[in-house]
Amino acid sequence: MQRIYRWAAIIAVIVFSIPFISSTSLAKDTKTSMVKTSIYVSTAVMLGGKELKPGDYQFIADGTNLKVKRDGKVVTEATIQWQDGQKAGSSSLVVEGNQVKEIRFGGKSSSAILQ
Repeated sequence: MQRIYRWAAIIAVIVFSIPFISSTSLAKDTKTSMVKTSIYVSTAVMLGGKELKPGDYQFIADGTNLKVKRDGKVVTEATIQWQDGQKAGSSSLVVEGNQVKEIRFGGKSSSAILQ
């Protein structure tokens, strides 16, 4: 009889753990996964000590690193910190003066803050 109770307890733990395990393993954490977006820069701005002239750029954030590419070549890199906020409807840059301060990734609720 004790074996039956022991097996019932083990099965109950497994059954009740499955939803938790599934929800935590399937959730993507922006802070640890790679996020990419393309943004058209309409006026010259500074990012990572480099000037980004008007044109199309790809912004790739991976953990605390940001790479900016144009025509497939890395033009600058910077260190970022993630900040939670409202989900961005589209990708955009937050610029103060001519300095890029933040990158908002469309469909994500975390923004990359430049250090």
